Amino acid sequence: MGRPPLVDTEGVVDMKAFAIEGFGQPGSLHDVAVPEPGEGQVRVRVIAAGLNPFDNAVVQGYLKDRMEHRFPLVPGMDGSGTVEAVGPGVSDWSVGDEVFGSVGKPYLGEGTLAELTTMSAGTIARKPSTLDHATAAAIPTAGVTALNMADALAIGEGQTVAAIGATGGVGSYLVQLAAKRGARVVAVCSGENGDYARSLGAADVVDYTTEEIAEAVRSRYPDGIDAIADMHGDKEALARLAEQVRPGGHVASVVGAVDAEALGNRGIEAANVSGRVTTASLEALSGMLVAGEINAPEIRSFSLVDAGEALAAVASHHVRGKLVVTVS
Repeated sequence: MGRPPLVDTEGVVDMKAFAIEGFGQPGSLHDVAVPEPGEGQVRVRVIAAGLNPFDNAVVQGYLKDRMEHRFPLVPGMDGSGTVEAVGPGVSDWSVGDEVFGSVGKPYLGEGTLAELTTMSAGTIARKPSTLDHATAAAIPTAGVTALNMADALAIGEGQTVAAIGATGGVGSYLVQLAAKRGARVVAVCSGENGDYARSLGAADVVDYTTEEIAEAVRSRYPDGIDAIADMHGDKEALARLAEQVRPGGHVASVVGAVDAEALGNRGIEAANVSGRVTTASLEALSGMLVAGEINAPEIRSFSLVDAGEALAAVASHHVRGKLVVTVS
């Protein structure tokens, strides 16, 4: 199914957006029609858009058999900005409200890499006045996924938790949430990101570029560990490390790398976790940030015209913290 053309039928430019016209294409800045909010939606003037690995998957066509894609396709799931229009059935939001969240649509193609986008009223929250838009845009998918993972792992006081991919978007939140709950976090990351991992609350760092992960953890924690949070997706590396998890422990992955049956046979709770964004989860995370219980991840900013460069950085799988595109 398509969307309105890049320029409307009368040749009037409506708004700027970064769009692709086919999977795997580099994309560029285009003029697109302003979206109208549907039932249960609001239209938001985007000030900042947060990028995630999911956005690269969309652009590359990895999800083409799982979700509807509308072209020209504007990527971007997360954003922060100001409500400009309210659709039918929306009573909690008004024009002028500053909000942040995820688009929350059952299809892909009308994302946040645009001056205006529509977002579901149930997947946004009020932006606290003490958080800037870039910080707010960096929260939704990564933060909620980390929150769900911390819950799935049943992280608690005194536990030892290994975090693979500890310094990316999800990892930057997960390490802090685990440390906040009293766990000893072993961050698996490159050596150059070790100091950043420690700043997030990691008590120990395994440099995967110079050490075999499972062997390093085994030598340091001969009695085993309690949980693994996987944000990387190397199934073989995860399986080897999972041998160090004690019976009754937990393993979770945000990239579908968990073999739940095999781990279950060893008495280990296992789950593949996603980030289902809700108003409540956004409020919980932003509340922690405002209270100083966790900190915003390191943020690298791009302009909308350089959104292609930002997406290429996401595709490299070597992002520290979060990438945010400043739109307006």
